[in-house]
Amino acid sequence: MSNKGMKNNCIMKNLIGITINIIIAIFMIPLSGCSHKEKDYPLEISSQLQNVSRLELARMTVGKVGMISDPEYKDAKSIEAKASALLNRMKIGTRLGVYSYDTYIVAYLDLSKVSSEDVEVDTETGTAYLTLPPIEIMTDGREPQLHEVHSRVTGLRSSITPSERASLKSQMAKEVKKEMSAKAGATDHLRKAAEDKARAYLTELISNWGYKAEISFK
Repeated sequence: MSNKGMKNNCIMKNLIGITINIIIAIFMIPLSGCSHKEKDYPLEISSQLQNVSRLELARMTVGKVGMISDPEYKDAKSIEAKASALLNRMKIGTRLGVYSYDTYIVAYLDLSKVSSEDVEVDTETGTAYLTLPPIEIMTDGREPQLHEVHSRVTGLRSSITPSERASLKSQMAKEVKKEMSAKAGATDHLRKAAEDKARAYLTELISNWGYKAEISFK
């Protein structure tokens, strides 16, 4: 074979080698792209959930009824209070105020706490498995109000003062907080209602993103 023929063969072999490498590279690009995309599914879903942030799901009203009246002698603790109670006995008339105290408890889901580790995606079935943070309970931030239910001040009795109402409100707030802490099951039904609502809402939301949802809570 002439030098020219050998040179042409060498060029052809090089061209074939380059062509094969290009073909391999072309096929590798979509494969690596798919692999990367699959790894990003949990990150994509968790990021979208984080954008929802806090999701308020259920609420309930907690109320108490309290009363303001002139203290009786048997309830007086100090000498001054006993003297005041004796004086009140001699006054003509009635002094009574009945008030209701209402506060609102909210159950919510903080989706900003969801991470990519809480999401698994089965690409074959198109199912997204979510492990959500627990439902949280808090007051809704509004100032609880004291509402007058009944008030009767007659004769020589003095009017019920703002400081007495403020004191009653403070006392009732403490009682509500204490009762909620003491009764472990007091908010169980609220938490359950919130979980059910979260499942329904997020199942629909994730369905719009093209996935079936399987949801559990930590």
